[in-house]
Amino acid sequence: MMKTESKNRGSLSAMVVCLVMAAISLAGLAYDGGQVVSSYMGLSDVAENAARLGGQQIIGVRDGDPHVDIDAATKAMKAYLSVRGITGVFQIRGTQVQVKVSQMISMKILGLIGISRRTVQVVRVVDVVDG
Repeated sequence: MMKTESKNRGSLSAMVVCLVMAAISLAGLAYDGGQVVSSYMGLSDVAENAARLGGQQIIGVRDGDPHVDIDAATKAMKAYLSVRGITGVFQIRGTQVQVKVSQMISMKILGLIGISRRTVQVVRVVDVVDG
């Protein structure tokens, strides 16, 4: 009878460790995953608004050559993002404005199991149309 008892010694501890790790992982996915989704939605809104602001800097409409003023659009978008503490990359071609922003998110709970941070990146494009 002693042999069976010594064979199973410590198996409950291993099971408890596995259950605790699973609980931490699940809580981390819920909390930190929610943080990532929330950050994505906020960045998406900021990038979209910056792209719209850049698209409003259109010139040459009366001349029949509408295009976005690159300098004015870049300046306006940089100022908008700067107020929000975000930097971005802008690409302007004709009447199309593209804004790419990213933000590093620290994982509070998933950091306990080795996933310390995630980068959230959003690209939004505005194409100014006539009519």
